[in-house]
Amino acid sequence: MDLGELRDRLGPHAVSTDPAILAERARDWWALAMLRESRGDHLSRPAAVLFPESTDEVAAMLAWADEAGAAIVPRGGGSGVSGGAQPEAGHIVLDLSRMDRVIDVDQESRVVRVEAGTIGTRLEEQLEPFDLTLGHYPQSIGLSSVGGWIAAASAGQASAGFGAIEDLLLGVTAVLPGGRVMTLAPVPRSAAGPDLRHLLIGSEGTLAVVTEAVLACSARPRAWTWEGFGFGSFAELSACLRDIRRSGAGASVLRGYDEPDALLNFGRLGHPGGCAAIVGSDAGLPGIGERAQAIRSVAATFGGRDLGPAYGEHWWTHRGDAVDQYRRIMGPERAFGPGAIVDTMEVAGLWSGLQALYEEVRHTLSAQAEAVGCHLSHVYPSGSSLYFTFIIRGTDDVDVEPRYLQAWDGAIRACLRAGGTMTHHHGVGRLKARYLAGELGDEGVAMLRSIKRALDPHGILNPGALFP
Repeated sequence: MDLGELRDRLGPHAVSTDPAILAERARDWWALAMLRESRGDHLSRPAAVLFPESTDEVAAMLAWADEAGAAIVPRGGGSGVSGGAQPEAGHIVLDLSRMDRVIDVDQESRVVRVEAGTIGTRLEEQLEPFDLTLGHYPQSIGLSSVGGWIAAASAGQASAGFGAIEDLLLGVTAVLPGGRVMTLAPVPRSAAGPDLRHLLIGSEGTLAVVTEAVLACSARPRAWTWEGFGFGSFAELSACLRDIRRSGAGASVLRGYDEPDALLNFGRLGHPGGCAAIVGSDAGLPGIGERAQAIRSVAATFGGRDLGPAYGEHWWTHRGDAVDQYRRIMGPERAFGPGAIVDTMEVAGLWSGLQALYEEVRHTLSAQAEAVGCHLSHVYPSGSSLYFTFIIRGTDDVDVEPRYLQAWDGAIRACLRAGGTMTHHHGVGRLKARYLAGELGDEGVAMLRSIKRALDPHGILNPGALFP
């Protein structure tokens, strides 16, 4: 593997072997990798980090990698929590952070063309002068990139109103192994064969490297209105959010918290106990008063107690705080002390099985965890996601690791038995790869492997991620 040849092709700016840069890209935000780093384990470092500045440079890098047999791990913001961007020794990280331009805003069509390394907050800042928003607000919006959203099948916190990434992606440019460039023109919909855009969504950098995307935008809300409701049971809470989603009231944010998660998120507001829901709507929607009344009427049907707008306003203001809290707990500060690991698991299922899915996964996590909370984070007419937050403690940072792995193993198996998907928007990565056949079946995995072999015959793109 001759890095000198790559430097000759692209210039020294594009290739780094600086030890500090290699160390920074030895992991993403996977809790287990952060735990191992904090306790002093030597994490495998990449052999080099590549910094392309254009699609042409990405193509040149992948052509070289194919010739050299070099394994490439694409990386956007590095905010993934499933080990999807974690290299092994000898791998090369392809870091897209320098490809962060907003290329064009088509105001008439309300679409934006943007490079894949662009971080979410930067994109929103660039759209604001046009009174537009992507409406894609993942909790990691200040850390995650457009390419990462596509790779991990991301869903933002206002997905009920604006859609998830598959609803927003209209066109894409991606580089295939060997340096071939594929461009799919932006259109609102196409019947020209299977949708190749969707082939890339959730592919986790194993099939191609996305370099540009054309995304649908919406009018930027000038203000939000909030409703809050309290419930005596998780079943009532879930049924209420289901019917609000189906009511046509047009809420963009629908979130429901079981009692532990409600106390965690709203305890400082004096939450009295029980479950809680927040519903957020664009205040500029036509008939917003009637919409609000329809939401309150549904809540009353399920015994919802009016909590007013304070819970929603509080959540909106503090919705990114969990990122810093996670960093303090799992980073060098180790805010919860040694032997503690905090993580999240997001599953999803149909309404008819959601209560059982909640109970099974929560029960299994609780066998290992000190505390487990759950909220409905993305609500659909047919079902919902369940987002679990849990803390596991051991006697020290070594003892806690097998407890953590056992908790994940049991919870994924419980989820699949209950008919759910083991990941709603965090992807598979390296954490969940060995369970993929349990969800897709042997034939599904075989089909996916066939696509992988056709596009990446030498297996250079992100080995170890997604595929069992």
